[in-house]
Amino acid sequence: MGKQKTNKTAKKRIKLSNPKGNRKPKVLVNKSRKHHLQTKKSSRTKRRKLPTTKVKKGYVKLFMEKIVNL
Repeated sequence: MGKQKTNKTAKKRIKLSNPKGNRKPKVLVNKSRKHHLQTKKSSRTKRRKLPTTKVKKGYVKLFMEKIVNL
């Protein structure tokens, strides 16, 4: 049985905060819906979409399987 391939699109969208450090890395993702039709959105909404956010605990294992080639 062959190795599982890394999901290339997921690898581009998901970042690890500390991949080679001593502590467990945090999985970070960019928020969606921040590039298209900005004129309709309030400045508050645009501001909230700017930073990357941590992935919820329940999804971390799923995301790690997609980006880390075991």
